[in-house]
Amino acid sequence: MRENIVKDKEYYILSRSIDNASKCKVEEVNNDFFSIKLENKGKYEVDESVELFTMTEKGQLYFETIVKEVKDDIISMWFPINFKYLQRREYSRIKLNKEIPLESEGKTYKATIINISAGGIKLQTDEQIELLKEYNLNIDIDTKHIKCIFEPIRIELNGKNFISSGRFTQISNYDRITLVQYCFMKQIENRNR
Repeated sequence: MRENIVKDKEYYILSRSIDNASKCKVEEVNNDFFSIKLENKGKYEVDESVELFTMTEKGQLYFETIVKEVKDDIISMWFPINFKYLQRREYSRIKLNKEIPLESEGKTYKATIINISAGGIKLQTDEQIELLKEYNLNIDIDTKHIKCIFEPIRIELNGKNFISSGRFTQISNYDRITLVQYCFMKQIENRNR
């Protein structure tokens, strides 16, 4: 696992507060601890538990660790004792049965989410939507409201319905991190059942 904690390696870091969610880069690696530089400065405290994850050749690496020291936007933390490879996809994908509106050029389509990740979504519609066209998407996840642009890259006919899979082409870092954290937590909850 230590081979993935190297200078300039990018991670996502999450703390108890979603407002602290950020991208970060490894700045320095020592024998017992390593330091990261936050892309967006947050409020972290010594002895606070944080979660980090990144993509590797083996899949998505996830671990929890403890903050050792905080100096402005540089956070030092202890090497983790345990870690997990969660999946091979870049982002965790979870099942979700939720109705949402899709909008494009003044027309609204009723859609039902089948699964979602921070990178994209799979949904079902009664009407066929167009490949590679941009659709405005609004999703309420827990207490957060996410706005983004959805671009279908695959559409299949399933009986009388259409199943569309696609990516988010315009999504803020904050909304993407919110989705990453939401999918991560749901994935962990589902594994612990």
